[in-house]
Amino acid sequence: MIPSRSARGMPLALALLLGAPVLAHAQSAPTSAAPEAPIAWNTLPPQQQAQLAPLQGQWDQLPPSRQRQFSDSAQRWAALPPDQQQQVRDRLQSWANMTPQQRDQLSDNMRAFNQMSPQERDQVQQAFENFQALPPDQRDALREQWRNANPQQRRKRLRNGAAQRRPRGH
Repeated sequence: MIPSRSARGMPLALALLLGAPVLAHAQSAPTSAAPEAPIAWNTLPPQQQAQLAPLQGQWDQLPPSRQRQFSDSAQRWAALPPDQQQQVRDRLQSWANMTPQQRDQLSDNMRAFNQMSPQERDQVQQAFENFQALPPDQRDALREQWRNANPQQRRKRLRNGAAQRRPRGH
């Protein structure tokens, strides 16, 4: 089975959008010139500790600026509906489970996504939604194809996925 053009571009969409809503807040906070003091976990209000619980084991290793970003974001997340708060906790858990290299890659992907034009971001969002709509076995097959592709093959798939999308007859 040959995947559609939009399906071939979906691994990039998945990589770019994984955790985007949570991490966009953490990445966008302004930094100050003066060095920040670390925030001790036990000084966080209980509500913030609950929101940031997935990060508790790593809290002391986070740079103070990142601690501040997460603390500030947790205040905003408290106003979200319970289902969205759970989604934030799930994404924080995914972030906490990542290796430093995976986090760096995700941060690079977020920067690339944020530098795209609104039309390009819309295309990525649509590709991600199309990918999510696929049956799990087809998503797994596409992920495996992406993992096994060399850089040249990946670039070709990305170009083909970015080409104008037309319905194909099957």
